[in-house]
Amino acid sequence: MKRLALLGVGLGLALAACGHHKDRAIKHDAAPTAPVGIGLGVDAPPVAVTLPPAPPVPEQPLGLPALPASAQLAAITPDRVAFGALLFWDGRLASTGSTSCASCHDPSKGFSGGIDKTAAGEPNLRRTQALANLAWATEYGWDGRFTTLDDFMRAHVKGQLGQESLDVAITPIAGLPVYAAHIARVGGTPGEAALHALEAYALTRYEGNAPWDWMEHDDAAKGSAGSPVMAGYALFTGKAGCAVCHTPPLYTDGRYHRIGPATRDLGRGKVDPNLTGAFVTPSLRGAALHASFMHDGRATTLAQAIDAHAAAGSDADPALVAIGKLTPDERDHVQAFVMALTGTHSPTAKPTLP
Repeated sequence: MKRLALLGVGLGLALAACGHHKDRAIKHDAAPTAPVGIGLGVDAPPVAVTLPPAPPVPEQPLGLPALPASAQLAAITPDRVAFGALLFWDGRLASTGSTSCASCHDPSKGFSGGIDKTAAGEPNLRRTQALANLAWATEYGWDGRFTTLDDFMRAHVKGQLGQESLDVAITPIAGLPVYAAHIARVGGTPGEAALHALEAYALTRYEGNAPWDWMEHDDAAKGSAGSPVMAGYALFTGKAGCAVCHTPPLYTDGRYHRIGPATRDLGRGKVDPNLTGAFVTPSLRGAALHASFMHDGRATTLAQAIDAHAAAGSDADPALVAIGKLTPDERDHVQAFVMALTGTHSPTAKPTLP
């Protein structure tokens, strides 16, 4: 079996050498095939797999700013996203063979989670961040210590999946006919193809097209939407001061703030000692789907999260003083507005894995 796996990998590498694509808008005159030897022996007849054309890259929804210009975004292709969609759900990438990216970044929860466990069964210190609108991020992780998505992904492969690298993680499955064809179509070594595919998939998990986005573009809808959302918007951008940190239209400023209470988690202090205990402002887009809130998941409802901000201690960011002065009804209105920042989603079904 080992000899067969190595054969599959070798063929995948050979095909990958002639299949590297860089342009975002790619047209395939003929879908690549991947003849891979399978069966009881090395001389078994190869099985040629022809992949269907990849679906288009997801469109940017209403409400989000223009995409920034970057080589990373320009490199996204339908082929990479399609391959990434499979790998995101494949638990065989983990050292235990059973933990996938989707195990923690649950699509039904806005690609977020709680205090999830690593593949080795160790609980994480922080809750699983949402993979929403990463296309606009410049730093990654609750403490922002990763300045590239490549580094962020590699750290997750090692810390969460228990593998030294994606090259190691994908080796046992790279020879599967369907995966070999995807690797050939994306290009590069199996590890490179997997990294680029997972990045492309993560970068196209957009969160927009929410009720508030439609209301902003429709004066009639604003007038008929009912008072809680409109009152919440006025408070969010005014008296409560929420928009100071949760800045529209992404509803995050991408900066680091203390909310408290102090814990053993240094947060941004790992990068800047002056910001010990501070964590990045999470976007509120898609928040209604999340099962928990705050970096440590201590709030399990939006109401609890708002109350936690209002009860922040003296060491907290000064911007939180305003929200602490809201009445219970005003907090309910802010919550109604935040709920209106989550769009309607069709369930993301687990794909059929090869």
